[in-house]
Parts: sequence; C-alpha cells; structure tokens
Amino acid sequence: MKKLKLLLYLSLLLCAFSNARAADISQRIDSLMNALSQRGQFSGSILVAVGGKVIYRNGFGEADREAHIPFRPNTVSCIGSLAKQFTSMAIMLLAEQDKLQFDDPVTKYVPEINTFAEGITIRHLLTHTSGIPDVGDLGIDNPRLNNDLVIKTLQGYKANVAKMFMAPGLKYRYSNTGYMLLDVITERLSGQNRDDFMLQQVFHPLQMADTFVWVGKSSNPKNAALGYTPYGDLNRGVTGGVYSTVDDLFKWENALSTEKLVHKATLDIAYTPYPVKEGTSTYGFGWNITAKDGNQFIWHTGNTGTYRAFIGRMLPERIAVIMLTNKGISKRMEINEAIVNMIHKKPYEMPKISIAEHLDMLIKQEGIDKAIEKYQSYQTNDTKNYDFAESELNSLGYELMSKRKGKEAIRIFELNTIAYPTSSNAFDSLAEAYYNIGNKELAIKYYKKALELDPKNLSSLGMLKKLKP
Repeated sequence: MKKLKLLLYLSLLLCAFSNARAADISQRIDSLMNALSQRGQFSGSILVAVGGKVIYRNGFGEADREAHIPFRPNTVSCIGSLAKQFTSMAIMLLAEQDKLQFDDPVTKYVPEINTFAEGITIRHLLTHTSGIPDVGDLGIDNPRLNNDLVIKTLQGYKANVAKMFMAPGLKYRYSNTGYMLLDVITERLSGQNRDDFMLQQVFHPLQMADTFVWVGKSSNPKNAALGYTPYGDLNRGVTGGVYSTVDDLFKWENALSTEKLVHKATLDIAYTPYPVKEGTSTYGFGWNITAKDGNQFIWHTGNTGTYRAFIGRMLPERIAVIMLTNKGISKRMEINEAIVNMIHKKPYEMPKISIAEHLDMLIKQEGIDKAIEKYQSYQTNDTKNYDFAESELNSLGYELMSKRKGKEAIRIFELNTIAYPTSSNAFDSLAEAYYNIGNKELAIKYYKKALELDPKNLSSLGMLKKLKP
C-alpha cells in the first residue's frame, strides 16, 4: 500500500512538473510570437503541441484589415501545398484498397501522356522525381489552371521535345504538375471528384469540419482570412485550393500518429525520401523528411497567392508546430526552429527581417538610389538582422513590376544577379523586366544568360522562341 501511495505521489509530482514546464514553454513562445507580430513578421495563427497535447495556441494580426477582424486560431486560411499531404494520402488509401501500386507506370492510368512518360511511376510523382516540369516552367501557372489543362499541355510534348525533361528518378524537382496528375489518378480510380473523395475519406472521418476545397471562380470563401502582400496590399485575386484551420490540421497530425487512415507500414514508406541518382532529396510522399536533434523531422510549407502555411512534426517526441498566415513573406522554418529549440532547452535566434520589405519602405520614402545605397551598406555591415536570400530581391522586383515601376524593378533584379551570379532564375527575372518595358535586345541577352546557367530553364527557352526574329 505504501508503495502504491509513493508511485501515485511521484506520478502527481511528475504531472505537476510537466504542467509547469509546458506553461513555461508556452510563455516563452508567446513572448517570441508577440515580438514577431510587433515587428510585422507574423500575421496568422499558430498551434504547438507536445506528446499529442496542445501547449500553445494563438492568433496575431488581422484576418481582414479593413474590417479589423482579428486572425484567431479558428480562422480559416488557405494551406497551399500542405494539400500535397492529402493528395498523397488519397493515393495511399487507394493502394491499401488494392486499386494501385506505388510503382505502377503513370501511363496505366493517364495514357494520354504516353508519348513521353515512359518509365515514370506513381512513386516518382509522389516524390517529385518524375522529371516533369512545374506548371510555371510549362507556362500554365494561371488562375484557370485545372487537371484538363495539365493533361492537354503535356499531350503537346512529343518524345523529342520531352528530352528537355529530366529522366525519372534522376533528380528531385518540385512539380505541382506531378501532383495534379495524382489528382487525376485519384478521380479515375475512385470514380469520385477529388474534392468529394477528400471529404468522405479524410476530412469527415477526422471531424475536420472547417477544412474544405475551394474552387470559387469569382470570390474567396466567406469568413476566410484575406491575403496581403508583404508590402501591405490586399491580394484581390481569387485563391483556390484547400482551406483549413490550425485546429483542424492538429486533428490531421494526431491521426497520422495512429492507423485511423492507413497502416503504419504504409506511412513508413511515405516517410522515406526517394534515393535519387544525382544530388540529394529529402522528399517522401507529400512530406520532407530530415533529422533534427536525433529525431525524425517531417515537415512541409505551403505558399499560394499571399497565403503561407507550415506543419512540422518531430518524431517520436510528437512535437508539432502548425502555422497559417495571410502575409506573403513569413519566416515559418525559422519560427519552428526557435520553438523546437525552446522545447529542447537550447538557445534560439530571432528570425531575420525581410530585406525586401525594408527596401520597399526605403524606396517609397527616399527613392531607389538611396535604397540601393543602404542595401549595400546592410549587406556589408548587418547580415545578422536582415535576410538576403535570393528570393527576397526577386519578390521585390516582381512587386515593383506589378505596380508598373519597370525601371526600379530592373535595378532590383540587377542587384540580385550581382548577389547571385550563378542563378538562372535571377537572370530570367531580369530578362522579363526588360521584356516588360519593351527592351527586346536586353531581354534576349539575359534570357540567353539564364539558359547558359541552366540549359533546361523552360521559361527562358519559351521566351527566346517567342522573341526570335
């Protein structure tokens, strides 16, 4: 009896310690998120869980700035490419129903693309190793994009042209095109519209009542967060895709720790990166898989329109960090890193400030020349506080182009080619800016430079064909 009382006492003590530790971590996370919100680095919702239990859940900023509606944890927002987890789950469900195998040829289910798709399997599509270019490289990344357009476009690539595509299994190459083909396969094998399949097979069984697929043509869903550019402008375009909340995504994360949807053996396959022949890949079935602090770290980001999303899972500790934001640039990976370090009692760094947002403000206040002068000073003296990634200046350049400030955009893109002289994309963007102001000669020059750096840059290839005398 004394032993039992002692065990009970120790159990209660451990529980009290655990609760106190969770409260301490929660406070520290709250301090971090409030600081990021005040610095303009986070607008959205966040949920953190350890061992399947929520230790932090909050919202920051506004879901609708005009109406001053706060962004809360139950605010619905677009999840972007997190939806690839649901697409891959649909394929896993069909595999467990013996309707397909992962190494089946894609042409077995989509024969329309057999002119070039020999050797491409479903596994290749799932792991972004099919060699099929992304929708942007195919010139079909637009609001009217659908599965029929993807198939029609791919049908146009005969075997000789498709030699420009990488061989299946050779390298990792992110491809939304490949995932749209997986949606086609799901529909053909299930006999259902993809959205109905998701509702019946995943969302309803997991009681994800605030998760749905939006295909609205004229407006975004009611009561969902509105999206804003990093530069403060409302995104007035319609953003289709899967919408959800951090609460619903936590239900999804919990389900993946069970066999509620598919068997553990199937999930183990999903959490295995494809062994590419060239380079490296961390991508399994709809997830990146890496190692962190001796744990398996499974994660994915979502970027569509001005919406951003993130889900990170540390196994076997079951640390989950889920974020949804309605602002174009957000340091989700860095925020996750800081939170995981807090949980592991390690030091962390504040996510860096976007140099693009800061430069935009300087351009408005002081003009392009002064802004570039200060950029060069920061680049020399303040790399600790500012993010100088290639994507930063590229984003700002396109922002200036969208506002018909072509000359300023060119100055920014030129800065990026100096900072990243081996980037084909940087020169492709500069060429596009020259094309937009009508300077055909310099557009051709820089598209050629982009191709010199990457002979398989389909965007530059297409534009040079268009600009050919």
